[in-house]
Amino acid sequence: MTRYAVALGSNQGDRVRHLRMAVDEIGRLGSLLAVSGLYETAPVGGPDQGPYLNAVVVVEASLAPQEMLGRLQAIESDHGRERTVRWGPRTLDLDIVATDGDPVDTEELQIPHPRAAGRRFVLEPLSDVWPDAPVADGMTGRDARELVGDQEVDLLLPTWVEEVGRGRVWVGAQLALLVAIALGLAYDGSLPGIGLEPLRLGGGLVLILGGALVLAAARSLGRGLTIMPQPVPGGVLVESGVYARARHPMYGGVVLGMLGVSLLLASPVGASLSIVLFAFFWAKSVYEERRLRIAYPWYTAYRSRVRRRMIPYLL
Repeated sequence: MTRYAVALGSNQGDRVRHLRMAVDEIGRLGSLLAVSGLYETAPVGGPDQGPYLNAVVVVEASLAPQEMLGRLQAIESDHGRERTVRWGPRTLDLDIVATDGDPVDTEELQIPHPRAAGRRFVLEPLSDVWPDAPVADGMTGRDARELVGDQEVDLLLPTWVEEVGRGRVWVGAQLALLVAIALGLAYDGSLPGIGLEPLRLGGGLVLILGGALVLAAARSLGRGLTIMPQPVPGGVLVESGVYARARHPMYGGVVLGMLGVSLLLASPVGASLSIVLFAFFWAKSVYEERRLRIAYPWYTAYRSRVRRRMIPYLL
C-alpha cells in the first residue's frame, strides 16, 4: 500500500461540489485517511480567471503511481476538465504532490510534484493533513511552508466535506434571541401615552427605518431569501438595490426594528438584548460570508466594493 497526497483545485462551475465529489471518488481508489481544510487562492499564471478553491486529501491505495495518475485524470475528465490552455481555468484539477513510496521522474509524472514546494496553496492544506510529506529532496511540507509565507491563501472552512446541522444551530440561536427580546419587552416595556416623549419618538423612527430596510432587502433577494446562513442552491449573488450599499442589510434592518420597538416601549431589557442581537448577527455574517465566497467566486471583489456590513452608510 502506498500513501498519496493529492492536491485538489477548482475555479469553474460549482467549485465546492466538484471538490466534494472528487473527495468521494478518490476515496473509492483506496482508504481515505484525511481531508484538509478548504482554502481560497488567487490564480497563479495563465489568463485572467476567477479564484480557486484548494484542498489536499491523503489516500492509501494499492495502485502504482502511473495507475493512480490515470485514475485521477479520469476523474478530472468526468468533471469536464479541458486541457486547452496551460494554467487556464478548470472545473477540477487533481495532482499527486507527494508519496511515501519511491520518487518518480518520468515524462508524464514527477513525484514529488516539481512545483509543490514553492506553492503555499498546496503546502498550507498539505500541512493540515500530512506535514511531514516529502515535497522536495530533504524537505517536508512543513519545512517548505515556512519559506512561502509571503504568498496569500485564505482558509475558508476547516471542515467542509460534510456540514450537517451547523446552519440550523445559527438559526436556532437567532430565534432564541428574538424570543428573549419579546419576553424582555413584555417584562419591562410600557405602551406609549398620549404625549410623544423624545425617546419614544426616536424609537418609532428607528422602527420605521428598520422595517424599510428589511422590506428593501427582501425585495432585492427575491427567491434567494433564506433564513439559513448558506445561500440557496442555484442562487445568484445580489449586488443591486440595497445590497449595493450593505452586504447584510436584512440583519441590520431586524436589529434596528428590535431596537426601535424597545425604545418605543421604553424597555431597557429589550434595548440591551437588541445590542446582543447586533453582535450575534455580526458573527453570523462572518460565518455566512465564508459560505458565500465558496458559492460565488467573485464575492471577495463584491465585498471590497461594498464596505458596509449591515446598515447602509453607517455600519
